[in-house]
Amino acid sequence: MRAIRAAWLPVVTIGMLWAAAGAPDALADDETPLYTEADLRFLQHMIAHHEQAVAMSALVAERTSRRQFVQYADYVARAQHAEIATMSALLELASERGIDLPHMAHGDPPMRGMLSAAQLRALEQADGAHFERLWLEGMIFHHEGAIEMARAQQLAQLDAGRRPYMIDVLVEDIIVDQRAEIATMRRWLREWAQ
Repeated sequence: MRAIRAAWLPVVTIGMLWAAAGAPDALADDETPLYTEADLRFLQHMIAHHEQAVAMSALVAERTSRRQFVQYADYVARAQHAEIATMSALLELASERGIDLPHMAHGDPPMRGMLSAAQLRALEQADGAHFERLWLEGMIFHHEGAIEMARAQQLAQLDAGRRPYMIDVLVEDIIVDQRAEIATMRRWLREWAQ
């Protein structure tokens, strides 16, 4: 998430509280539901996806001497935590409105862009330059998966002519921010390999 996003996080939080107090009731006046099952499944899957990025980021500080890399991993973890909080609040809002949350299936890996248990073990066992390469390649793959999920959600919204409350903004942020982060990580892969 771009640094500027952190500046308006409190505004989003206030907006979430306002929404929970009843603002989206206006949406109930027409026949469009606040969220569809697909919207809620997107939120659930993206939360699980983000949680893995947070876990991957926690490995960095003890496995590299690159201060820039440690700072970046901390930034990724904070940004993902903020988006997890937003998505969790949207799921809670849906539940409070009486919308049933879909059952979440699990697999290994559970969805596109997530590392398997074996890949995570390899990452945990690596160190130094080998760890840096594995982590950057893994996080690029991870971000590409998140972008793919966000694009699918965005296209579904466009096809249906819907703008689900806060999800429409979230998917745009994920696409824009993670594309920029991928460019940074690809540059580091090139530079650090020399």
